[in-house]
Amino acid sequence: MLGTERLSRKLLLSLAASLGIASLAFLALFIATYRMRLAEERGNASEQVNRLLQVALENAMLKRDLAGLQDIVDRLGKQPRIARVMIANPDLIIRFASARSLIDTVLTGEDVGCKGCAAPEIASRAPTSMLMTHKSGSEVLRSVNPIANRDVCKECHGAARDRPVNGILVVDHEADSIRSDAFVAAGALSGAGLAVVLLGLAGHWRVLRQHVVRPISELQSASRALADGKLSERVAISPNRDDEVRDLALVFNKMAERIEMSVSEMRRQEAFLKALMDTVPDGLRVIDEDKRVILANASMARQMGIERAAVIGQRCYELHGRDAPCPPTLVTCPFHAINIDGEPIRYVHRHLRKDGSEIHVETTAAKLTIDGDGGKRVLIIEAIRDLEEQIKYSHEQRLSEIGQLAAGVAHEIYNPLASVQIGLQALLRSSPDIGMDPQAASYLGMIENEMQKCIGVAKRLLDLSQVPSNSTQLVSVSTIIPEVASLLAYEAEQRNVEVDLRMPPRELRVLATDAEIRMVALNLMQNAFHAMPNGGRLTIVGEDVGGAAILRFSDTGVGIDAADVRHIFEPFFSRRADGVSGTGLGLTISKSIVSRYDGSISVDSSKGVGSVFTVTLPSADRGEIGA
Repeated sequence: MLGTERLSRKLLLSLAASLGIASLAFLALFIATYRMRLAEERGNASEQVNRLLQVALENAMLKRDLAGLQDIVDRLGKQPRIARVMIANPDLIIRFASARSLIDTVLTGEDVGCKGCAAPEIASRAPTSMLMTHKSGSEVLRSVNPIANRDVCKECHGAARDRPVNGILVVDHEADSIRSDAFVAAGALSGAGLAVVLLGLAGHWRVLRQHVVRPISELQSASRALADGKLSERVAISPNRDDEVRDLALVFNKMAERIEMSVSEMRRQEAFLKALMDTVPDGLRVIDEDKRVILANASMARQMGIERAAVIGQRCYELHGRDAPCPPTLVTCPFHAINIDGEPIRYVHRHLRKDGSEIHVETTAAKLTIDGDGGKRVLIIEAIRDLEEQIKYSHEQRLSEIGQLAAGVAHEIYNPLASVQIGLQALLRSSPDIGMDPQAASYLGMIENEMQKCIGVAKRLLDLSQVPSNSTQLVSVSTIIPEVASLLAYEAEQRNVEVDLRMPPRELRVLATDAEIRMVALNLMQNAFHAMPNGGRLTIVGEDVGGAAILRFSDTGVGIDAADVRHIFEPFFSRRADGVSGTGLGLTISKSIVSRYDGSISVDSSKGVGSVFTVTLPSADRGEIGA
């Protein structure tokens, strides 16, 4: 309501000021006019009195009764509202006065209303009345009446043609009554005018409030509600109104309806876009020219380990722990790289999570140019793939493929072998009854033993192909390592690699999933084979130290360059000594599996001597060891 109150005050003050100024101007004009009319009426009355006095004075002068003349002047000066009476000769020298101090003083032309006039000119002037300020500071109405020379006066004053005026009668009437009368009239008029102004203000204010201020206040309230997000807010329109304010309310309601529809459509599109982006497993983010993230999906927030709201508005380099933009000469910056040729780019990068850990990502970036308020606007669209997730998918895919292979082996080999084994066992049991030659029976027994080995190999393949479970289980490392080694026995023989297993007397057990531990052992053994292209020795040692199950895979291969050691666990990094191009995922998968079970994997390698990979996992029996 504050805005409408300001408007109300402005309208009311403006109307009051207009009426007040007009009233004051009218009052000033009235006072001036009324005062002038009062002075004119008083002047006329004064002239009539002066004529009567002049006759009395002329009679006294004819009789040469100077004492009587002074007495008349004295008594006249004592009359109410008469300030002073003076009689001056034609040379303006005062001869008779109601105040003795004025006798023999000289009047000026200004004193008798003729500034700059000579005495003869003043004496010949017609009677006049004027308002003036006396030397004492009081305002008076002065009547100036020349006393004409007559034939009867020629004995004392000479002929009338030579001396037309015998003297000048000056009477000062008090003018304070004129001012007070004017002020009284002005006060009465002001009171009446103020009443008229107040009545006019009240009438105008009622009309303004009813037809302007109140509708504007309703519009203001509806506008504020609309700005606060209440899109269903509308202005009530009276059916009896038919003016500009009603038209304004109709336009406002139509505008609010369109805004509500537009915002609803924008929200639907925004929700659709958000849902569409969130279905993408890769992280997506949109970056503007200021390198601020203006849009991101849920996968991006999960990758960074923060809420989506915390991603929006941040600069891209700030999300990765930098205080300044990435140097394009050291780090691939899409803004720099794309602007060179404008084509999309793909690169591998390290991102820093909120908790300080690093993730390896593969980023595909492209430039998008759109029309903005200030012209063309360039945005960078990034699709960020977490390589650890990709490794997980590749690992699961690999296990799935091995599982399909193992299932095929079980179907094509395991079942027929089991059937043949059953037949051999039945034949051996019946050999005494059918009189079989002992030598033939021994051959059948040897065949049955080898058949059992083949069935065992197929069974171990089935164990390796199992899909990892979401829950852990008790896994015997002492059993898994020999079984995986037996699967690779043929490959070891072909590569001329001797495998030396050294498991502790006490069984090594960990809490994990059987298939994943087998995959770790398989990857490390195959990597050792690849590092010994000309043959060598692989020693696998198991230990139980301080509540930890430790496995060391030591080979006598070519070793790893010092510059490559820090990269061997990175995705897609491959430097096989046998010259075959690998996927570069084996060690990365192994590290991911071991880390999942709170373990670690490290390497110690010397060029030309060999490498030692050490896997450390929490022992499932560490509680017993501690006891």
